Amino acid sequence: MPETPNINDIKLIKLNREKVENEIIKPKDDKIMELYQENLKLHNELSKQVNLVNKAEKYQKERDSILADNRELHNQVNNIKAEYKEKEFDIEWKYKSKIKSLEKENTHLHKIIDKFYETVDKFIVWICHKFGIGESKELVRDFEKETNTLIDPVKQLKHEKREKEWDLEK
Repeated sequence: MPETPNINDIKLIKLNREKVENEIIKPKDDKIMELYQENLKLHNELSKQVNLVNKAEKYQKERDSILADNRELHNQVNNIKAEYKEKEFDIEWKYKSKIKSLEKENTHLHKIIDKFYETVDKFIVWICHKFGIGESKELVRDFEKETNTLIDPVKQLKHEKREKEWDLEK
């Protein structure tokens, strides 16, 4: 037969059981519950931080996209400036070239007009001498008086302009 345990041993085991339960198991269960609650809080906080990280990544991507667009716009502006400078140079060169051409033409026309004045003056003197009319200045004065036309084209243009102004005033 098996040995029967001693009643004192059974009481001791029962007391030890309550003591183990109160001093070890119950505090352990309380600690587990406390750790579980903290774990839940940490899990919630971690979820919030994950959401924040996701948002931060989204904003970082948007920022990178905006910076890339900004660089592209700066490149476009620089290209437009370069094109503008090139076109400005071309237009300025054409403009200066045209001015030079017109100045040469103007100088040439002045030379022709001066030569024409000289030739007309010589022609008038020659006619006066050839036909014995007398002084060339008298011939020019008579011509201008009878025809109401001046030999000097600059003076003639001014005279015609004044006549137009007088006609408009009437």
